[in-house]
Formats: sequence, C-alpha cells, structure tokens
Amino acid sequence: MHQRRLGTVVLAACLTGACAPYAPPFTMAAPASGAGVQPGAGRASVVFLWPSLGCDPGGYYTLATTTGLFLGNVSTGTQLRVEMPAGDHTIMGWNAQQEDALGEWREEPVPVLRARIAAGRTYYVRLGFGEWDKQGPPVPFKTTQTPQRGCIMPGLVMTSALLTMTPASPYWGELPVWTATLATAVPDRAAGQAWLDGHRDVLEAHRALAEQRLLGLRPQALKLATLEAGDAVAIAP
Repeated sequence: MHQRRLGTVVLAACLTGACAPYAPPFTMAAPASGAGVQPGAGRASVVFLWPSLGCDPGGYYTLATTTGLFLGNVSTGTQLRVEMPAGDHTIMGWNAQQEDALGEWREEPVPVLRARIAAGRTYYVRLGFGEWDKQGPPVPFKTTQTPQRGCIMPGLVMTSALLTMTPASPYWGELPVWTATLATAVPDRAAGQAWLDGHRDVLEAHRALAEQRLLGLRPQALKLATLEAGDAVAIAP
C-alpha cells in the first residue's frame, strides 16, 4: 500500500479545507471563445462542478476513467469542462494531497460514477464532500429538533461522491448560478494523459478502490451516481 507520513496538524488542516489553494497541474483556463461550443463528432461534454458547500477538503481531485483515460484535475470553486467519447464509462477520482496527509489510499475519498453518455450532449456532475458515508447517503436521524449539517469524516477521511445533476438531484436549482459563477477550466489532456500513463500503479490502485466502492453503494446512492444518456442538460455552459 502507498504510504507517506505527515504531521497530524497538516492532516487536520487539509481535511478541513485550510490548505493553501493552488491551480491544479495539467489544467488551464477555458478560452472565452470556447463558451457554448458543442462537443466534437462522436463525443459528449461533461462538466464537473466543485462548488464550496462547507465540507471541502484541501488539494484537488484527479478525474479519470477506470480504463485509464485522463479527464482532468479540478479544485474547489471551479468547473472543469471535459469532452469524452460517447458510450459507457466508469469515472473515478482521487485527491493526492489528502492521501499524502493520510499516508494511505482508502476507499471513502474515492468517488465513482457510472456514465452512459450520448454524442453531442452536455452533462453536469457535482463533486460532493462529507455528505455520504462509504455506501451513500446515510439514513436520516429522526429528531424533534432541526439537525445541523456536519461533515462525514470517518477516521479523519473526508468522504466524497460524484453526483449527477438532474431535476431530481439535490441542489438542482443552483445549477444556473454555479455554471455562471464558477471559474471554468479545461484539461491539458496530452500532458495529463502522459502523466497518468507513467503512473499505472496509481491508476490501478484507485481503480480497485473505485470498483470496490461501486459494488458497496446502496441502491439510492447507485442511482445518484449513475449518469444516463437522457440526463443531458440544455443550459448554456
């Protein structure tokens, strides 16, 4: 298992979002002229949104398919626009900074999404943190008082999820605001793919964790983590 040791002070700071922000590698600002451009032939556009909702970890998330296609890196307060081949994909993510602080690779912070996407369409996916346990949304605790939202962090590990954005999704009403206000980035696919191809151990380790987590998701969570072809959104990016 991948192991690194860092102090507990650094660990606590990173997991509560106190790490200094920085631009992820293999990522660039989207050109203004690219706004609203349709994906290429046989491809779909997928937009990964990371709005800050109070439980954000430090660092950034690397997104890739389990087959080894580099999608990009995304950090808090941004949206990453990615073109993908139409068809079926399993998308996963990992936070290298969080893993370095923990000293190991674990299942809870590795989100996974099944995507069945159609050519020429645009889809939106939200990165969610501290909202799920390892298997999905926890069973609500019934109380006479209004519960306060907390961040789910088993063993100081911030849980994560890749969540589809559809009319039935939480925060659906925020989508127009997020697409208009989050800074838009695009990946440097060639450089990112070269990096991923040179780190097959990283890919394989996270693929195993993603597949394990996918198998353990509750039915409700599996539905939220499945992007269907008909989930495309007609909204100006």
